[in-house]
Amino acid sequence: MTAYLAAYDATSGASPQAPAAPAPGRFRRMLDPIWGWKIPKRAAYVATQFPLGVAYFVFVAVVFSVGGSMAWSIPGLALMLVGVIASRWAGDLEAWLARRLVGTEIRRPPTWYEKDVPKREQAKQVLTDPSTWTGLVYLGTHMFIGIASLVVFCVLAATSVLFSIGPLIADNGPIVDGHHQAVINFGDSQTTDMVFNFGTLGSIDTATEALWLVPVGLLGLVATAYAISGWATLSAKWARLMLGSRARDIPAPPATIEDGPAAAAVTQDARIATLTSRERDVLLLMARGYSNAEIAEAFVVSEGTVKTHVKRILAKLEVRDRTQAAVFAFDSGFVTPALASEPEPR
Repeated sequence: MTAYLAAYDATSGASPQAPAAPAPGRFRRMLDPIWGWKIPKRAAYVATQFPLGVAYFVFVAVVFSVGGSMAWSIPGLALMLVGVIASRWAGDLEAWLARRLVGTEIRRPPTWYEKDVPKREQAKQVLTDPSTWTGLVYLGTHMFIGIASLVVFCVLAATSVLFSIGPLIADNGPIVDGHHQAVINFGDSQTTDMVFNFGTLGSIDTATEALWLVPVGLLGLVATAYAISGWATLSAKWARLMLGSRARDIPAPPATIEDGPAAAAVTQDARIATLTSRERDVLLLMARGYSNAEIAEAFVVSEGTVKTHVKRILAKLEVRDRTQAAVFAFDSGFVTPALASEPEPR
Protein backbone atom coordinates (compact mmCIF):
# COMPACT_ATOMS: atom_id res chain seq x y z
CA MET A 1 0.00 0.00 0.00
CA THR A 2 2.85 2.37 0.86
CA ALA A 3 4.53 1.74 -2.48
CA TYR A 4 1.20 2.33 -4.22
CA LEU A 5 0.73 5.72 -2.49
CA ALA A 6 4.33 6.71 -3.22
CA ALA A 7 3.86 5.95 -6.89
CA TYR A 8 0.60 7.90 -6.86
CA ASP A 9 2.21 10.93 -5.22
CA ALA A 10 5.14 10.81 -7.65
CA THR A 11 2.77 11.25 -10.55
CA SER A 12 1.26 14.40 -8.97
CA GLY A 13 -2.28 13.13 -9.03
CA ALA A 14 -2.01 10.81 -12.01
CA SER A 15 -4.29 7.84 -12.33
CA PRO A 16 -3.31 4.74 -10.28
CA GLN A 17 -3.60 2.67 -13.44
CA ALA A 18 -1.00 4.87 -15.18
CA PRO A 19 2.08 5.14 -12.94
CA ALA A 20 4.89 7.48 -13.87
CA ALA A 21 7.31 6.20 -16.46
CA PRO A 22 10.70 5.21 -15.02
CA ALA A 23 13.38 7.84 -15.31
CA PRO A 24 16.04 7.08 -17.92
CA GLY A 25 19.25 5.60 -16.60
CA ARG A 26 22.56 7.41 -16.42
CA PHE A 27 23.90 5.70 -19.52
CA ARG A 28 20.73 6.57 -21.44
CA ARG A 29 21.00 10.20 -20.36
CA MET A 30 24.66 10.28 -21.39
CA LEU A 31 23.75 9.14 -24.89
CA ASP A 32 20.66 11.34 -25.11
CA PRO A 33 22.13 13.79 -27.67
CA ILE A 34 22.71 11.04 -30.25
CA TRP A 35 19.20 9.55 -30.09
CA GLY A 36 16.43 10.52 -32.47
CA TRP A 37 16.71 13.48 -34.81
CA LYS A 38 18.32 15.92 -32.40
CA ILE A 39 21.91 15.47 -33.55
CA PRO A 40 21.15 15.12 -37.30
CA LYS A 41 19.14 18.36 -37.21
CA ARG A 42 21.83 20.22 -35.29
CA ALA A 43 24.53 18.77 -37.51
CA ALA A 44 22.55 20.03 -40.52
CA TYR A 45 22.42 23.48 -38.89
CA VAL A 46 26.19 23.46 -38.39
CA ALA A 47 26.75 22.14 -41.93
CA THR A 48 24.78 25.04 -43.44
CA GLN A 49 26.99 27.63 -41.77
CA PHE A 50 29.84 27.35 -44.29
CA PRO A 51 27.90 27.48 -47.61
CA LEU A 52 25.48 30.12 -46.36
CA GLY A 53 28.37 32.06 -44.84
CA VAL A 54 30.18 32.11 -48.18
CA ALA A 55 27.00 33.27 -49.93
CA TYR A 56 26.42 36.02 -47.35
CA PHE A 57 30.01 37.21 -47.47
CA VAL A 58 30.12 37.36 -51.26
CA PHE A 59 26.77 39.15 -51.41
CA VAL A 60 27.66 41.73 -48.75
CA ALA A 61 31.12 42.34 -50.22
CA VAL A 62 29.89 42.75 -53.81
CA VAL A 63 26.77 44.80 -53.10
CA PHE A 64 28.34 47.23 -50.68
CA SER A 65 31.63 47.59 -52.55
CA VAL A 66 29.83 48.33 -55.82
CA GLY A 67 27.16 50.42 -54.14
CA GLY A 68 29.76 52.28 -52.08
CA SER A 69 31.77 53.14 -55.19
CA MET A 70 28.59 54.60 -56.70
CA ALA A 71 27.28 56.19 -53.49
CA TRP A 72 27.27 59.61 -55.17
CA SER A 73 24.54 58.41 -57.57
CA ILE A 74 20.96 57.27 -57.12
CA PRO A 75 21.66 53.72 -58.49
CA GLY A 76 24.44 53.27 -55.93
CA LEU A 77 22.23 54.33 -53.03
CA ALA A 78 19.41 52.14 -54.34
CA LEU A 79 21.78 49.15 -54.61
CA MET A 80 22.94 49.56 -51.01
CA LEU A 81 19.35 49.91 -49.82
CA VAL A 82 18.45 46.70 -51.65
CA GLY A 83 21.43 45.05 -49.96
CA VAL A 84 20.19 46.17 -46.55
CA ILE A 85 16.69 44.85 -47.21
CA ALA A 86 18.10 41.55 -48.52
CA SER A 87 20.25 41.24 -45.40
CA ARG A 88 17.10 41.43 -43.28
CA TRP A 89 15.58 38.64 -45.37
CA ALA A 90 18.76 36.63 -44.81
CA GLY A 91 18.34 37.28 -41.09
CA ASP A 92 14.80 35.92 -41.32
CA LEU A 93 16.21 32.77 -42.97
CA GLU A 94 18.76 32.34 -40.18
CA ALA A 95 16.03 32.77 -37.57
CA TRP A 96 13.94 30.11 -39.34
CA LEU A 97 16.87 27.67 -39.44
CA ALA A 98 17.62 28.24 -35.75
CA ARG A 99 13.99 27.57 -34.85
CA ARG A 100 13.51 24.50 -37.05
CA LEU A 101 16.87 22.79 -36.52
CA VAL A 102 17.98 23.88 -33.04
CA GLY A 103 14.75 24.91 -31.37
CA THR A 104 15.93 28.44 -30.55
CA GLU A 105 13.28 31.10 -31.05
CA ILE A 106 14.54 34.36 -32.52
CA ARG A 107 12.01 37.18 -32.47
CA ARG A 108 12.75 39.25 -35.55
CA PRO A 109 11.68 42.86 -36.15
CA PRO A 110 9.55 43.27 -39.28
CA THR A 111 11.28 44.04 -42.56
CA TRP A 112 8.66 46.62 -43.46
CA TYR A 113 6.55 48.57 -41.04
CA GLU A 114 3.30 50.50 -41.18
CA LYS A 115 1.63 50.32 -44.58
CA ASP A 116 0.38 53.90 -44.44
CA VAL A 117 3.92 55.24 -44.01
CA PRO A 118 5.63 56.44 -47.21
CA LYS A 119 8.33 54.21 -48.66
CA ARG A 120 10.97 56.85 -48.00
CA GLU A 121 10.05 56.92 -44.32
CA GLN A 122 10.02 53.12 -44.19
CA ALA A 123 13.51 53.03 -45.70
CA LYS A 124 14.65 55.50 -43.04
CA GLN A 125 13.17 53.30 -40.32
CA VAL A 126 15.01 50.25 -41.67
CA LEU A 127 18.31 52.14 -41.81
CA THR A 128 17.95 53.45 -38.25
CA ASP A 129 16.97 50.08 -36.77
CA PRO A 130 19.96 48.74 -34.74
CA SER A 131 19.15 45.13 -35.67
CA THR A 132 19.81 46.00 -39.33
CA TRP A 133 23.48 46.73 -38.67
CA THR A 134 24.05 43.98 -36.14
CA GLY A 135 22.54 41.64 -38.72
CA LEU A 136 25.05 42.81 -41.34
CA VAL A 137 27.90 42.15 -38.90
CA TYR A 138 26.48 38.67 -38.27
CA LEU A 139 26.23 37.89 -41.98
CA GLY A 140 29.72 39.21 -42.68
CA THR A 141 31.32 37.01 -40.01
CA HIS A 142 29.18 33.93 -40.69
CA MET A 143 31.63 32.53 -43.25
CA PHE A 144 34.54 32.48 -40.79
CA ILE A 145 32.39 30.75 -38.17
CA GLY A 146 31.36 28.21 -40.80
CA ILE A 147 34.96 27.52 -41.83
CA ALA A 148 36.03 26.98 -38.23
CA SER A 149 33.14 24.63 -37.49
CA LEU A 150 33.62 22.69 -40.74
CA VAL A 151 37.33 22.07 -40.14
CA VAL A 152 37.03 21.21 -36.44
CA PHE A 153 34.10 18.83 -36.68
CA CYS A 154 35.26 17.14 -39.89
CA VAL A 155 38.62 16.40 -38.25
CA LEU A 156 36.97 15.14 -35.04
CA ALA A 157 34.46 12.97 -36.87
CA ALA A 158 37.00 11.53 -39.35
CA THR A 159 39.52 10.70 -36.61
CA SER A 160 36.85 9.04 -34.47
CA VAL A 161 35.60 6.95 -37.39
CA LEU A 162 39.12 5.84 -38.34
CA PHE A 163 39.82 4.84 -34.75
CA SER A 164 36.53 2.93 -34.60
CA ILE A 165 37.36 0.89 -37.72
CA GLY A 166 41.09 0.65 -36.93
CA PRO A 167 41.20 -3.18 -36.90
CA LEU A 168 39.60 -3.27 -40.35
CA ILE A 169 42.12 -0.98 -42.03
CA ALA A 170 45.20 -2.13 -40.13
CA ASP A 171 47.83 -4.28 -41.81
CA ASN A 172 46.54 -7.83 -42.35
CA GLY A 173 43.01 -6.61 -41.73
CA PRO A 174 40.03 -7.56 -43.96
CA ILE A 175 40.15 -4.25 -45.91
CA VAL A 176 43.85 -3.47 -46.33
CA ASP A 177 46.55 -6.06 -46.82
CA GLY A 178 50.19 -5.29 -47.48
CA HIS A 179 52.34 -2.22 -47.12
CA HIS A 180 50.74 1.21 -47.18
CA GLN A 181 51.35 4.68 -45.86
CA ALA A 182 50.06 5.75 -42.47
CA VAL A 183 46.37 6.65 -42.37
CA ILE A 184 46.93 8.94 -39.38
CA ASN A 185 50.44 10.33 -39.03
CA PHE A 186 51.32 12.49 -36.06
CA GLY A 187 55.07 11.93 -36.50
CA ASP A 188 57.78 12.58 -39.03
CA SER A 189 58.19 9.01 -40.23
CA GLN A 190 57.38 8.35 -43.89
CA THR A 191 57.60 4.58 -43.82
CA THR A 192 54.91 2.53 -45.51
CA ASP A 193 54.47 -0.32 -43.06
CA MET A 194 52.12 1.25 -40.52
CA VAL A 195 48.55 2.51 -40.28
CA PHE A 196 48.63 4.83 -37.23
CA ASN A 197 51.79 6.75 -36.45
CA PHE A 198 51.71 8.62 -33.13
CA GLY A 199 55.26 9.94 -33.30
CA THR A 200 57.22 9.41 -30.08
CA LEU A 201 54.29 7.45 -28.60
CA GLY A 202 54.74 4.64 -31.09
CA SER A 203 52.81 3.28 -34.04
CA ILE A 204 50.14 0.67 -34.80
CA ASP A 205 50.33 -1.54 -37.87
CA THR A 206 48.33 -4.67 -37.05
CA ALA A 207 44.66 -5.39 -36.47
CA THR A 208 45.35 -6.76 -32.98
CA GLU A 209 47.15 -3.62 -31.88
CA ALA A 210 44.38 -1.48 -33.33
CA LEU A 211 41.69 -3.11 -31.15
CA TRP A 212 42.33 -0.74 -28.27
CA LEU A 213 41.54 2.20 -30.57
CA VAL A 214 37.93 1.04 -31.04
CA PRO A 215 36.59 2.28 -27.65
CA VAL A 216 38.54 5.49 -28.10
CA GLY A 217 36.90 6.01 -31.48
CA LEU A 218 33.42 5.27 -30.14
CA LEU A 219 33.90 7.69 -27.26
CA GLY A 220 35.19 10.19 -29.79
CA LEU A 221 31.99 9.85 -31.81
CA VAL A 222 29.89 10.49 -28.70
CA ALA A 223 32.09 13.47 -27.80
CA THR A 224 31.75 14.81 -31.34
CA ALA A 225 27.96 14.53 -31.08
CA TYR A 226 28.04 16.50 -27.84
CA ALA A 227 30.36 19.08 -29.39
CA ILE A 228 28.11 19.53 -32.43
CA SER A 229 25.07 19.92 -30.19
CA GLY A 230 26.82 22.49 -28.00
CA TRP A 231 28.20 24.40 -30.97
CA ALA A 232 24.78 24.53 -32.63
CA THR A 233 23.25 25.87 -29.41
CA LEU A 234 25.94 28.54 -29.05
CA SER A 235 25.61 29.51 -32.71
CA ALA A 236 21.85 29.85 -32.37
CA LYS A 237 22.26 32.03 -29.27
CA TRP A 238 24.78 34.18 -31.13
CA ALA A 239 22.27 34.53 -33.96
CA ARG A 240 19.56 35.53 -31.47
CA LEU A 241 21.88 38.15 -29.95
CA MET A 242 22.74 39.70 -33.31
CA LEU A 243 19.50 39.18 -35.24
CA GLY A 244 16.81 39.26 -32.57
CA SER A 245 14.71 42.16 -31.46
CA ARG A 246 15.87 44.14 -28.47
CA ALA A 247 12.41 43.94 -26.92
CA ARG A 248 12.34 41.61 -23.91
CA ASP A 249 8.55 41.40 -23.81
CA ILE A 250 5.93 42.14 -26.46
CA PRO A 251 2.71 43.61 -25.05
CA ALA A 252 -0.61 42.87 -26.64
CA PRO A 253 -1.83 45.95 -28.54
CA PRO A 254 -4.54 47.68 -26.47
CA ALA A 255 -8.02 47.91 -27.86
CA THR A 256 -9.01 51.06 -29.70
CA ILE A 257 -9.23 53.73 -27.06
CA GLU A 258 -12.68 54.91 -28.17
CA ASP A 259 -13.99 51.40 -27.43
CA GLY A 260 -11.76 50.70 -24.43
CA PRO A 261 -12.11 51.27 -20.70
CA ALA A 262 -10.18 54.56 -20.86
CA ALA A 263 -12.56 56.21 -23.33
CA ALA A 264 -14.44 58.15 -20.65
CA ALA A 265 -11.21 59.66 -19.36
CA VAL A 266 -10.54 61.42 -22.66
CA THR A 267 -13.01 64.16 -21.79
CA GLN A 268 -11.52 64.70 -18.32
CA ASP A 269 -8.48 66.60 -19.56
CA ALA A 270 -8.20 68.76 -22.63
CA ARG A 271 -4.60 67.74 -23.25
CA ILE A 272 -5.55 64.04 -23.44
CA ALA A 273 -8.21 64.92 -25.99
CA THR A 274 -5.52 66.32 -28.32
CA LEU A 275 -3.84 62.92 -28.67
CA THR A 276 -4.53 60.78 -31.69
CA SER A 277 -5.79 57.22 -31.28
CA ARG A 278 -2.32 55.75 -31.84
CA GLU A 279 -0.75 58.23 -29.42
CA ARG A 280 -3.26 57.20 -26.77
CA ASP A 281 -2.36 53.57 -27.34
CA VAL A 282 1.32 54.42 -26.97
CA LEU A 283 0.64 56.40 -23.80
CA LEU A 284 -1.28 53.45 -22.39
CA LEU A 285 1.70 51.13 -22.93
CA MET A 286 4.13 53.75 -21.65
CA ALA A 287 2.15 53.86 -18.42
CA ARG A 288 2.40 50.07 -18.23
CA GLY A 289 6.18 50.42 -18.26
CA TYR A 290 7.02 49.07 -21.71
CA SER A 291 10.08 50.30 -23.61
CA ASN A 292 10.12 51.78 -27.09
CA ALA A 293 11.35 48.49 -28.57
CA GLU A 294 8.53 46.54 -26.94
CA ILE A 295 5.90 49.06 -28.03
CA ALA A 296 7.31 48.97 -31.56
CA GLU A 297 6.83 45.21 -31.81
CA ALA A 298 3.34 45.44 -30.33
CA PHE A 299 2.24 47.69 -33.19
CA VAL A 300 4.64 46.24 -35.82
CA VAL A 301 6.39 49.56 -36.32
CA SER A 302 9.96 50.75 -35.92
CA GLU A 303 11.48 52.24 -32.79
CA GLY A 304 11.86 55.49 -34.71
CA THR A 305 8.10 55.66 -35.22
CA VAL A 306 7.49 55.05 -31.52
CA LYS A 307 10.03 57.72 -30.59
CA THR A 308 8.15 60.16 -32.83
CA HIS A 309 4.88 59.29 -31.09
CA VAL A 310 6.53 59.71 -27.68
CA LYS A 311 7.89 63.16 -28.60
CA ARG A 312 4.47 64.29 -29.76
CA ILE A 313 2.86 62.93 -26.61
CA LEU A 314 5.33 64.79 -24.40
CA ALA A 315 4.74 68.00 -26.35
CA LYS A 316 0.95 67.75 -26.26
CA LEU A 317 0.82 66.82 -22.58
CA GLU A 318 3.38 69.53 -21.73
CA VAL A 319 5.56 67.15 -19.70
CA ARG A 320 9.34 66.69 -19.65
CA ASP A 321 9.88 62.93 -19.91
CA ARG A 322 8.22 59.50 -20.01
CA THR A 323 7.94 59.31 -16.25
CA GLN A 324 5.96 62.52 -16.05
CA ALA A 325 3.80 61.34 -18.93
CA ALA A 326 3.00 58.12 -17.06
CA VAL A 327 2.22 60.06 -13.88
CA PHE A 328 -0.01 62.40 -15.86
CA ALA A 329 -1.87 59.43 -17.37
CA PHE A 330 -2.64 58.10 -13.87
CA ASP A 331 -3.47 61.48 -12.34
CA SER A 332 -5.86 62.34 -15.14
CA GLY A 333 -7.65 59.01 -14.83
CA PHE A 334 -6.72 58.00 -18.36
CA VAL A 335 -5.01 54.86 -17.02
CA THR A 336 -6.24 52.99 -13.97
CA PRO A 337 -3.94 50.92 -11.72
CA ALA A 338 -5.88 47.76 -12.57
CA LEU A 339 -5.35 48.34 -16.28
CA ALA A 340 -1.65 49.05 -15.86
CA SER A 341 -1.04 45.96 -13.72
CA GLU A 342 -2.27 43.56 -16.42
CA PRO A 343 -0.03 44.03 -19.44
CA GLU A 344 -1.11 40.72 -21.01
CA PRO A 345 2.17 40.11 -22.88
CA ARG A 346 2.05 37.80 -25.87
